[in-house]
Amino acid sequence: MDFKNEITKKCSLEHNDSISTYKGWGAQQNYNTFEVFYNFMKEVKPKRILEIGTSIGGMTQFLQYSSDELKLNTKILSLDIQEHSWYDDIIKMGVDLRIENIFKDGYNNIPQEYKDFISEEGITVILCDGGDKIREFSLLSNFIKKGDYILAHDYAYDKELFDREINQKIWNWHEIAESDIKDACEKNNLIDYDRETFQSVVWVCKIKK
Repeated sequence: MDFKNEITKKCSLEHNDSISTYKGWGAQQNYNTFEVFYNFMKEVKPKRILEIGTSIGGMTQFLQYSSDELKLNTKILSLDIQEHSWYDDIIKMGVDLRIENIFKDGYNNIPQEYKDFISEEGITVILCDGGDKIREFSLLSNFIKKGDYILAHDYAYDKELFDREINQKIWNWHEIAESDIKDACEKNNLIDYDRETFQSVVWVCKIKK
């Protein structure tokens, strides 16, 4: 896939502009994220993806596009708490996009429907990119099964790494660190997956062993 020619805009960190576009779809991501996630889906072949935080929708559209290109038939369920007019276009692509706050009880539990979705046979990938990535990761990691993946955006291993290698170079936002998810990872037997690659686009990716 020719990522270079399809990326029509790159985020401009010096202006705190977080938007990169692929095929005209805007996403609040470092522009290298598209290639990283395409290769991830190609390698992992997920049966389903639960995305927390549809936002402006470009990442969601890219995930559906990648599934179609790779002929994976991945079921993508994307959740947000605020509706936008462009969500109709995302739904037309085949995404199950819902306006629902599944954390409304204080990040203590989620509706059974979503536990059932995560636990279905085959690999589930969870993307935490909503309003509280630490608590999203900590709660949702309780429900994944062996071989599933859970990821979170705006990640740097620690503040020192963020200040030294990331801020104003790769990404300007640091909302989750390794220390924030240490307990959840130990409790649920989660280990790094391709740590260097995902850190390069400010995501953390863990697999349940």
